[in-house]
Amino acid sequence: MDANKSAPQLNVLVIDAGGSFVEECRKALEGEKCEIVVAGSCKEGLLSAETDQPGVVILDLETNDISEFKMLGNLGEIAPDSVPIVVSRNATVNVAVDSMKLGAFDFLVRPVNPKKLLESVRQALNYSAMQREGQSSEQRADKHDLLLEGLDVFGEAYSIGLEKREFLDELGRLESAAQSHAESLGQVKTKEEAIAEIHNDLLDADAIMWKYDFQKNALIQILLDVQEQFRWLPRHILNWISGRLNIPLSDIYVIANFYEAFSLEPRGRHSIQVCTGTACHVRGASELLMKISATLGIEAGQTDSSQEFTLETVNCIGCCALAPVVQIDSQYYRNPSKEQFEKIIKSLKDEEALV
Repeated sequence: MDANKSAPQLNVLVIDAGGSFVEECRKALEGEKCEIVVAGSCKEGLLSAETDQPGVVILDLETNDISEFKMLGNLGEIAPDSVPIVVSRNATVNVAVDSMKLGAFDFLVRPVNPKKLLESVRQALNYSAMQREGQSSEQRADKHDLLLEGLDVFGEAYSIGLEKREFLDELGRLESAAQSHAESLGQVKTKEEAIAEIHNDLLDADAIMWKYDFQKNALIQILLDVQEQFRWLPRHILNWISGRLNIPLSDIYVIANFYEAFSLEPRGRHSIQVCTGTACHVRGASELLMKISATLGIEAGQTDSSQEFTLETVNCIGCCALAPVVQIDSQYYRNPSKEQFEKIIKSLKDEEALV
């Protein structure tokens, strides 16, 4: 990017059904080379976005109205180069996550710090300008832009007493954790892909801790939510929780090992449990297990590399009359043939593809 170029002179569309946020925007952007266009409803906002093709669209969520989210989802089709920023007074984790999934460039909580709003709009305008110049949405800033961002980060680090070496060491540990995490799952990823994945994981962990105001006494519930979302407790997330809550990692592992609800090993989206109790054993549980293991390509106690299926043995499922029996998620099957089991697995994979 040419340092001599002025900031992009692009429109900023503010969709403010309540009418209470426009003046905040005007004050925050005062002096900026951009024109503010105001829409008083989602419908009006869509029409304006399609006609004006603004650089930035600021959507003020007064309520969790489904039409507002529908508007955010449609924006990418009618104004592909417009960059949406979502603000909300009644923000929740779900609203923030849903907004980002629908393409929001940033999510801000009202009352918004004017400097934070100005910074977000500037970044969004620059991003929009790059898109209009023909750069793909996946393309990142050049080296000089990154250097400027790096200076900002170092400045913030120094402001909280974090020295350069300590900061770089922490980043290095996160980078190593990203690659180790991918390798532990049997995945081959570039450094960029691994870092992007762990970055998203840590944001998800923050969103979970935010629900509990980052309180130490909510640790077990936080771990339960992590278990539910990731289906296990990845080490890099436990390290992150330890640092965020200032709880020794060893204490977290004591809890994770104590409760059966937690798993420190990757688990698939689907659980397959073969009963090896007495009734099932005498009626061919071993043969059933071998058949299932060969079909999935994993042994009992393992999860496949795509994290779709976890195969386990259990002492008794409580369905002795069906022996030998296998439980797949919440469904029970009596001694399925190889062909029947393959059809079950295929149907589960087809369901995943539709999600």
